[in-house]
Amino acid sequence: MKYRKLGKTDLIVSEIGVGCSGYWGNRMFPEERAESVISMALEHGVNFFDTGHNYCSFNAEPRLGRILKKILPSQDRSKIVVSSKAGTVIPSAPLFSRNTRSSKDFSPDYIEKTCAKSIANLNCDYLDIFQLHGVEAAQVTEPLVERLLSMKQRGMFRYLGVNTHSQEDMVYVSTNADVFDMVLIDYNVLQLDRESIISDLNQAGIGVVVGTVLAQGHLVKKKIGSLRTMADLWYLGRAVTKPASRRYFQKSRKMKAALMSSERMSNAQAAFAYILENRSISSCVFGTTNVQNLLEIMEVTNLKLEEGCKAAIRTAFSKL
Repeated sequence: MKYRKLGKTDLIVSEIGVGCSGYWGNRMFPEERAESVISMALEHGVNFFDTGHNYCSFNAEPRLGRILKKILPSQDRSKIVVSSKAGTVIPSAPLFSRNTRSSKDFSPDYIEKTCAKSIANLNCDYLDIFQLHGVEAAQVTEPLVERLLSMKQRGMFRYLGVNTHSQEDMVYVSTNADVFDMVLIDYNVLQLDRESIISDLNQAGIGVVVGTVLAQGHLVKKKIGSLRTMADLWYLGRAVTKPASRRYFQKSRKMKAALMSSERMSNAQAAFAYILENRSISSCVFGTTNVQNLLEIMEVTNLKLEEGCKAAIRTAFSKL
């Protein structure tokens, strides 16, 4: 595993982080298998674990906490980066939900209460990174910032971030580096138009972490539509019902062909390798229920994507 510095912080994070969400945190997915994913990640040098307070109907965070309670006594806590989020008050990722402002609460009292609950859930004494989940610029009020600074001074978390899919809010974060330390955004080879704002964030000293590198599975050959496991059914449901997933599906066919031009890597590896070529990015967060898939992605940090494949990716994107 290779590592990068997270923006202006003193955190050194693995190039591949584990996203503890999605079907991984679903109560239907056996916890011992969820634990095997985390254990394998640690064994191969992953030190960055990202979750959210409301993920998986509020089950992902306590699940990760139970696993960490077993693992942390044998680890150097200062080298494990634990990240969670607050601000969304409803269970995340129900397949037919719509994200509306009524599902958010960024009042200072709620944010502090949620952060305290996350620390207890995760059995980790403090959060390395605390993110505002889908916050908009207008919701970052002066009382909220004052409370967050107080929480930071009291040791509840070390660094403050924002998790957003909005380019407008990414710009806001880039111009407020005195408040924010990092940002978690969606970014993949179908979204190369985000390179400019990623560069701006990096120049401002904001650590950039990216998710959805596989476009919710649409960049993986025969991933969406395979029904071998309950996880496959869950991800198919998301692909059919979520607007963002449907957009990825519409754009993915030619890009999958470009990724297949790599002679040394799978589609998934090529997709990660291309994104990791961008040195403005600190880490790619990857969620999975399959240890073999995790091993495949972790291997990317020691591989180099062929120039021909990179050119094919850029050409495919130019035609989208």
